[in-house]
Amino acid sequence: MSIIGIGIDYSNICKDYNTAYLDRDNTDPATSKCMKQVLAWTKNFISEFLESFEYEVHNFSSSVPATIEDIASKRFLFYSLEKEIMLQSYVIDNKYIEYGSLSAWAENNNDSILVKNDEDGGLISFFVSENSKAHLWLIDKLKDFSIDEIEFLAK
Repeated sequence: MSIIGIGIDYSNICKDYNTAYLDRDNTDPATSKCMKQVLAWTKNFISEFLESFEYEVHNFSSSVPATIEDIASKRFLFYSLEKEIMLQSYVIDNKYIEYGSLSAWAENNNDSILVKNDEDGGLISFFVSENSKAHLWLIDKLKDFSIDEIEFLAK
């Protein structure tokens, strides 16, 4: 199966804010409000997926357990002008599997979702096998969003 990447730009969540200006260190009320909306949406969205599939969140490159809060965090989702952003990935699956590389995940992902942040901190990406249960679930839940197709790069 081929891998499909779905990018959710934060402008889908913050309708009245230019999300190109999100900086996790900014305490401006409008910026804070938008970031809180994105954090809440992410937490709810991931929670709903976990409940639907009875999956868990796992670090991609470590067996150290991860949580919804790791994904729904300012550090993961938003850029910082002072600290920049660390590109990270999480896998949502029913058990931890050590893949070793993105290409290994792509070949053996078994209906899991790979969650990646963005170098500019303006969107969150979900990668799944095309037409898998997880893919169909994502498409249904995001039907009211304008989504970006993101190319899967196994590097």
